[in-house]
Amino acid sequence: MNNKHGRQSPFVLVEKPSSSFSSVSTTSAASATSAASSRSGGNKLLFGEIDTSSDRSSQTYASVCSFVQCDSGTFLKFWLDDKCRDTFLSHLPKKDLASLRLACHDSSVRAAPALFEDLSITFKTSTFTKPARLAALDRLGFYVKTLSFNLPHTSETFLPPLVDPETGAELSYTYTPQIEAPSARRPKYGDAGTTEILTRQYPALFHAATNVPAFIRAFSALINLRHLKVSCPGYDPSTKQRRSIVDFALISLRIAVEQNCLNALDTLAFSPIHPSGLLYLSPLTGYGATPRSASRWSRIRHLTIEADFLPVSAATDNSDPDHFRLLQAYLRPFQANLTTFSFRWSGEKGPLPFRRPVMSSPMLGEHPARREPSDQAQNSVGRRKLPVPLWFPNLKHVEIEHVATSASEISAFARSHKRTLEEVNLENVELTSGTWDDAFAPLTASARRFRRAETADIPIMLSPPTAVPLPATMRRTEGASDGSGRRSLLSNWLSTKARKPTAAHKVRQGLSGCEGHLKKAFGGIMPWL
Repeated sequence: MNNKHGRQSPFVLVEKPSSSFSSVSTTSAASATSAASSRSGGNKLLFGEIDTSSDRSSQTYASVCSFVQCDSGTFLKFWLDDKCRDTFLSHLPKKDLASLRLACHDSSVRAAPALFEDLSITFKTSTFTKPARLAALDRLGFYVKTLSFNLPHTSETFLPPLVDPETGAELSYTYTPQIEAPSARRPKYGDAGTTEILTRQYPALFHAATNVPAFIRAFSALINLRHLKVSCPGYDPSTKQRRSIVDFALISLRIAVEQNCLNALDTLAFSPIHPSGLLYLSPLTGYGATPRSASRWSRIRHLTIEADFLPVSAATDNSDPDHFRLLQAYLRPFQANLTTFSFRWSGEKGPLPFRRPVMSSPMLGEHPARREPSDQAQNSVGRRKLPVPLWFPNLKHVEIEHVATSASEISAFARSHKRTLEEVNLENVELTSGTWDDAFAPLTASARRFRRAETADIPIMLSPPTAVPLPATMRRTEGASDGSGRRSLLSNWLSTKARKPTAAHKVRQGLSGCEGHLKKAFGGIMPWL
């Protein structure tokens, strides 16, 4: 095949075998062979797979593996070098990578890691239930390192109230996630009657969102996942009292991560996330949480959150809004290993996510800050301790955006984390009280102390070799005594100073033997040399 300049292209395409190839590749030839043997029919195979169930000879498979024929040693040296080839493939657009994979089996296998490194999924009814999708995920999930999971809020995601088919009364139920597949003895929604009502009245998207085994099955293929992005756009604060399918899908998503050994997962991002979403994602208070749930999420080192902030009128008392307390409860399992944290309020400006939450007592009805210290220390019924402020012992980089807070709250956070903080980035932050100098006083004060400890001025002076004679009134011998028989304090002081070599004496000793050179160099400037 020749290009437009008349030169021979390094890729020589031969006739493609019958129906053994499609548009997407497998992980490797070995995994492709095993995956192909599990399905029937060559038309369902993905590009790069070899259908071993057919009657082809080994010579046919060999021609597939040597699909690229190149006479250029320079190109082969470049293509066979892993670093050069991977760098080249990482700069190609996704469209070009997909076209390159159609050239031959070798280019298909080489381009697959770069093409499927980032995977985006928009949750639908058949996302994790369609066999073809799961089969493709088994073949390509090994390459996925970043997963973007989209759960948009639409009119179809809001659930109507359950109605009793006989009486017409509204029904309520408590959802309990089922990790195992439902059976006749264990219905999906607790009992047979509730399961039948939910199956008839709720849409198929709801049942797909509550299919926890399907989520676990899908995430088991993402063994090299490092970065998980969850997006729930389109939230309307006016519908906060209505149940949403998005919340049930978040529960299944959290359980799927906890049930699989995703040891490479260290980065988590929510952009955006609605207030109730943090409740269902919390490993401590979420539905179906287990004692080991928090240990799974504590491995996260990089966390990004863009949360929707409801109006201040949503708070019914002097305490903080419920979604702010949910945010703090969600952040507590991440305190141990978190090194990078980025946070932003969406909508109105909200409080600093690190500050101590304000909670009122349900019995006394008074603000905790107005109580006496002895009352705050009690932990009896009706009197609760103030929650401990969030503290991240390994936090290095912080980015806060669209927040309204006081300088004292920023100062308290900086003071408690000044030993580990390396970078603090504040964007669109409004100070309700105080100044920025007060806010960053703990960091600037420590920086000044550090500079004073590092620098010092040590002057070096040259003095004449002859000592200045003392006045006659101060000339006393070391053994002389005054009329009372006590040694003079002045003579002691002079003898002590005489015994200790001065700086000038040390300099003269260091310069002994160099008098002639010094007179030639500095004779005109220092006549006493």
